[in-house]
Formats: sequence, structure tokens, C-alpha cells
Amino acid sequence: MNRLAMPAATTRPERTRASAVPLTAWILLGVVFTAVAGNRFNVAVVGWVAAVPWLLALRQLRGWRQWSVFFAALQLATFLNILKIVTDPIPVVFVPMFSVPTALGAFVAYGLFEGLRRRLGDGWGLALFPALTVVMEALSFSTSDLGSWGSLAYTQLDNLPLLQVTSLFGLTAVSGLLAAVSAIIAVLVARADRARFLPAAGFVAALVLLAHAYGSVRLDRTLDGPTAVVATITTDIHLEQGRFPPAAVRAAGTDVLFDRTAQAVAAGAEVVVWNEGATALDAADEAAFLERAAAFTRKHNVDVLFAYVVPLTEGPYVYENKYVWMTPEGPLETYFKRHPVPGEGAVPGSGPLVAHERPYGMAAGAICYDYDFPGMSKEHAAAGVGLALVPSSDWRGIDPYHSQMAAVRGIEGGYSVVRSVRWATSLATDALGRVRGSASYFEGGRIMISSVPTTQVPTLYSRVGEVLPWGGLLVVLAGVATVVARRRKQAR
Repeated sequence: MNRLAMPAATTRPERTRASAVPLTAWILLGVVFTAVAGNRFNVAVVGWVAAVPWLLALRQLRGWRQWSVFFAALQLATFLNILKIVTDPIPVVFVPMFSVPTALGAFVAYGLFEGLRRRLGDGWGLALFPALTVVMEALSFSTSDLGSWGSLAYTQLDNLPLLQVTSLFGLTAVSGLLAAVSAIIAVLVARADRARFLPAAGFVAALVLLAHAYGSVRLDRTLDGPTAVVATITTDIHLEQGRFPPAAVRAAGTDVLFDRTAQAVAAGAEVVVWNEGATALDAADEAAFLERAAAFTRKHNVDVLFAYVVPLTEGPYVYENKYVWMTPEGPLETYFKRHPVPGEGAVPGSGPLVAHERPYGMAAGAICYDYDFPGMSKEHAAAGVGLALVPSSDWRGIDPYHSQMAAVRGIEGGYSVVRSVRWATSLATDALGRVRGSASYFEGGRIMISSVPTTQVPTLYSRVGEVLPWGGLLVVLAGVATVVARRRKQAR
């Protein structure tokens, strides 16, 4: 680590009120808070204070041994947090693929923060911690395969008023606000002269109240304009990577999918969305399948997103994960999943997202993990989309968490999201994230029919993008520049 990422021995940890609590206690509390906040069994209120024990522990760290213990504790806490989502068919070995890089990023951020705070003081620290939080999260979902997983904002998925601020400044607006709360609480706990920080505490409290007030007012509205009747269809075919059922089983399951689609059309559906990889086709059978799909949409005068996989090679196992958007006029689009999950053998798609003007409104699609990347909502919003259709496939451990994450993309971009999901909850939400339809796979939901608005609600975020992370970066650079300037002054 450089001198900023890990404070030098000459920059001594100060003695504060928090020092009366053993370092081990703060670290253990940090592990517990991180483990229970977010993902399955989320305790949402802990998200507001999850960083407090870590920030108080940082003040006591001395030497590489204690920093190593801190790093190991972060790894353990993140592992336990992600372990909560492991259910059949996901193996435990899946956890380190996400927990190790996530914890490493957190360690770097904490180290850089503490290095600057010890040199600049707690006044700077109150700005630096939320700044680093938004910068690190933006780096994750813009440059890594982790997407927005691990975002602090996702601890608040049931707090719909608060999530409305993503329409202004994106996901990092929520994360930055939570980080600011943790930062001020840590200072108030640590400092004996806490009275001097009460104005800062009042400012943070006002931001929290203002965010919730804005969200409450925004949610108190009706969405005028056209709507579309959208159906989601989920399969009974059990597909795992490299372990597909026999052809006869897949064929029978495909027949059931077509039957369910016909039932949805009879109930009034204008567009139907199959779940991700609803069936698997051998390459030799794909042409016949698409002929059948085209005949179906012509006969029933309906749009259908036929989502399926086509195996290409074995050892390593490679396949196409795609949907074909079929209309009464013929095929409209073939879309390949753009962001395969790390370790997934799907061939990634490329090229710009395409929006389609349909009788029910401007619509576009994506597949499952694609919608864990906020950049997708900006692209869809820029294309004028009022309805996003997202074939998906989850598992019990991320149900309904993952569908709620996708709904945030709709709030960011101002459009409805319909997510058709195998092994979890299919969800239809409007441009404000309000639920318009929900069906649990585990409770027998195989057909969900919802009426959703198709007119885009303009949002500030879709216009300005990630301004908060850039602002956070300026704060961090200003802190670094101040440290450098002070050292030069002392040297002179």
C-alpha cells in the first residue's frame, strides 16, 4: 500500500472516546453489521450505520499486523454477506468470486480514507468518506464485472421514497447519503468535542429528511398516457450450465411454454416475455423453432420475446444466451446477453441498444445480469424507452432482491420494467418503481399479466449521468493535493 492507502507509523492514531472500546470489539461489530446488511435477510436500518464500527476501528490501527487483521475481517464480513445468497443450485465456491474483490476494494477505500483523515482531520473526513464511497461504487459498475452488486444503496430496496433520488443522481446518491450518516455518527462517537460537529450532523440529517420528502412527493402522482398489457411466462424446464435435460424433455417443456403464451394472449396480453433461457435448442433445431415462433405471433397478433440458449461447444462450455423478439410482421431483434455473469459461458453481445416503436409504446430489452449495470438505464432512457422487457433467471437466494435491483434502473431512467424470472419473483414496476405485478415461481406463478405505463418520465439522471462520482473524485483529489501542499510547506 502507498503512504496514503495505509497510514505511516509516524501518523499516530489519536486517543479518542472510541479508544475506550477495544479494537477487537469494533472489528467484530463491523463484521456483524456488514454480514446482516444487504442481500438476503437484509436488516435495512443497519445499512445506515454499517460503516461506523469500521471507521472507529480505523482510528486505533497501528502497524501492519493490525491492518492485516482489519483486512481479514473485511474479507470475512463480505464473505458472510454474500454467503446468504447461496442456495441450490449455486455452490459455495461462487462466493469468493464476488467477496474477495469487493472486500479488497473496500480495504483500499478505507485505507485511503484513514490516511487522508489522519493528516487533514475529521472536518475533511466527513466529506472524504461519502466521496470515496461513490467513487468506488462507480468504478465497480463502470469498469468491473461485478456491476452494481455490493452497492450500499441496495440495503434500502424496500425504501421506495428514498430510492426516488436515483432519478436525480443515480444509485450513488443513495450510497453517498448512507455513507455520510455513518461518517458523522462515527465522529460523534469518537470525539469528546462533539458539539463542534453538531452543525454537520444537522446538515446530514436535513439531507436525509429532504431525500425522503422529495421521494414522498414524487410518488404522490399518477402516470398518464398509454399502457401495455404485458405477460411474463416462466418455464418448468430445469437448465443448468452444461447439464441440459434430454431433447425429448426440452421439446415437451417448449410445448408448455407455447401453451402458456397462448393463454396469456387469450387473457389480453399485447406483448409476452419468456424468462431467460426458457428452453435450450440444438443448433440444428433453431430454424424450425423460429418458424414456429413466427407462425405463433402472426396467428395471435402479438409480440413475444422468445428467450433461449443454444449450446456451441463443450469443455469449456460455451453457448448463446439470447432472445428473439418476434412480431406479427416477423423477427424484430436478436439480442445476446451483454454482461454474462462471471464464470458464465455465454457469448457476450455487443453493439448499441436498440429501441423499438411498437403499437403499445417505445420498448427495448435486456437479459438478467445486464440490468445490474446502471449504464443500461441511461442507454434505454436516451433511446426514449418507456418499457423495458428483461428475460431473467435467478435462484431462491436472490429472490426478490434481484428483481428489485432491476426496478431501480427504471427509476433512474424513468420507464417501466417487466422482468420475467425463473426460480424467483417475476416483477412489473412503473417509472417510479411502484409494483404493477408480481408472481412468485415458488408459489406456482408461471403466467403473470400486468398493465404498465409506456410513456417515459424524464429524469435528471438520464441527462447528467454520474456527476456525483466525478464530484467525489474532485473531493478526494483536493484532499490529496492539500496533504502534498502541507508537506511541502513543512519541508520549507
